[in-house]
Amino acid sequence: MTSSTGAALQDTPKSTSKLDICEGLEFLWGKKRGVGGKRKEVQFYESFTYDGIGYALYDCVYMHKEGEPEPYIGKLIKIWENADRSKKIKLQWFFRPSEILNYLKDETFMGNEIFLASGEGHGLSNVNPLEAIAGKCNVVCISEDKRNRQPSEEELKAADYIFYRVFDVAKLTLDQIGDSDIVGGLEGVSHMVQGAFVGGENANCK
Repeated sequence: MTSSTGAALQDTPKSTSKLDICEGLEFLWGKKRGVGGKRKEVQFYESFTYDGIGYALYDCVYMHKEGEPEPYIGKLIKIWENADRSKKIKLQWFFRPSEILNYLKDETFMGNEIFLASGEGHGLSNVNPLEAIAGKCNVVCISEDKRNRQPSEEELKAADYIFYRVFDVAKLTLDQIGDSDIVGGLEGVSHMVQGAFVGGENANCK
């Protein structure tokens, strides 16, 4: 995240790339997703292992930012390696209440509630070096949307954060989560919608 308000591919067998060293930490690519770029030189991935921790698309992660008191929180929506072997991730951001306090007005919120970035414009999502990941974040969705399996008491206790509302980065307003709040929309990326709601492989953004 770069400011105070910032926040149909065929699966292939797992990569056979050798163990790499990334920022002094062990790194290994997981399952490939497809290729991109004018010369097909960009390789997209579904997962990777970094410093002994496995990460996958639609997981939620902490992102280190030099000089900031707390790490940013984002959802992995793209993972790839460029021809020069630089590793990149694209994140859809979450906001803590303290980051958007001026726009909350009289809104009340729970102690560990965060808000998913939505709409269009600066602060919705951006690209970061994979090495900036500082760990996994367990975000549990408590939306009453019919697709959302309501979390158990145990899941809620284990959650680092919960969310059920979005912050529109263009309108600077809060609203309930909906299909249009997921990057790419509902069509063609239903797996991401499922990832935003509890239930399914990536449900809790662990």
